[in-house]
Amino acid sequence: MISRDRIRQIRAESDSEHRTHEWADRIIDELLTEAETRNAVDFAIRGMTDSQGRHLAQRITAVHRYGTPPTAAELDEAYDLLVLLLTAGATYGITLDDWDWVADLPGTCRDLIRHKHR
Repeated sequence: MISRDRIRQIRAESDSEHRTHEWADRIIDELLTEAETRNAVDFAIRGMTDSQGRHLAQRITAVHRYGTPPTAAELDEAYDLLVLLLTAGATYGITLDDWDWVADLPGTCRDLIRHKHR
């Protein structure tokens, strides 16, 4: 996702009288590079395992709560939320194992999605 500051900067530059095709090409190249970097991080996060060698999907499905089991759609959404949070944490060097020291992040993602669907 492009930051709000970056969007404002691009809009301000695009309103300038001095914008050129070269400017547009530079902006497109920068945005594509940013998207490729984010995709590489996302791919790395999806392949992440915890200290016991469990993948993210295994962590999500291993969460046990009382009540009716989650739907497949809820599990998918919880997985996507987990990936997004881990991707954000990766910027600061925070891994799933770091989260495990302070919170059950996969369980929290499942609980949040479940609550949203109620």
